[in-house]
Amino acid sequence: MGLITISQHYDAYLPEDHETWAALAKRQIALHNGRISKAYLDGYEKIQLDEYRIIKMDEMSERLHKIAGWTITPVTGLIPTRDFFYMIINKKYPVNISMRKPWEMDFSEQPDIFHDAFGHLPLLTNEKFTRFLTAYSTIALKYVHHEKAIDFLGQLYWFTYEMGIINEQGENKPYGAAIITSKDEIANVYNDAIPKYVFDLDHIFRTPYNPFKLQKEYFIIDSFDDLFDSIQHLELRLNEHLMLAEKDHTKSDYSLNTL
Repeated sequence: MGLITISQHYDAYLPEDHETWAALAKRQIALHNGRISKAYLDGYEKIQLDEYRIIKMDEMSERLHKIAGWTITPVTGLIPTRDFFYMIINKKYPVNISMRKPWEMDFSEQPDIFHDAFGHLPLLTNEKFTRFLTAYSTIALKYVHHEKAIDFLGQLYWFTYEMGIINEQGENKPYGAAIITSKDEIANVYNDAIPKYVFDLDHIFRTPYNPFKLQKEYFIIDSFDDLFDSIQHLELRLNEHLMLAEKDHTKSDYSLNTL
């Protein structure tokens, strides 16, 4: 696979790193009250993230494996797209070892351990969602050298695992990591002026995104079955969009695992 395995070096974290983690976790937990999907909260309860100190990845990896069959792979910065898909197929989730700085509390442009742990790990306990994620990655791996295909597939990843919303008993609640770990994005989701659309592959493939600004639209699923069921149509819809050369699709200059 070509991915260099790194170690967390837990003792390298500074006291201020743990303080930032604890402050973010406290705010995060306050935001959970009635505003986050049950699917996420169920996973959060299962994996028992440390709310006061940065997680030790080896311990969390062992716990996650016992619960859901997934493990954690420590990484730094962005990893190659091909490696990312291989890891997902093999139920290994990349988690960045870096911790954002205190002045990046509201937003960190670079991947960090808080976003990866609090945002992504809880949902890995949801079998229906992970079936979608691994099937998606299997298909994506076939197109890894096709830049435009990866753009489209990146949009699908963005509007699901990062910015996804699920209808739970008539209420639209976020399950996407980039919403859940952002107080401003959570507020944005609950802004009635921001459009929320029914999950649709064609619509998503036509919708560019900007990871550095609050979103202008979101897509809603009724259950994680909607995501997994879309897999059977994914390649067909992807190839049809790839053949629409006359359409001006805006390229998203954004890697799948940036946040």
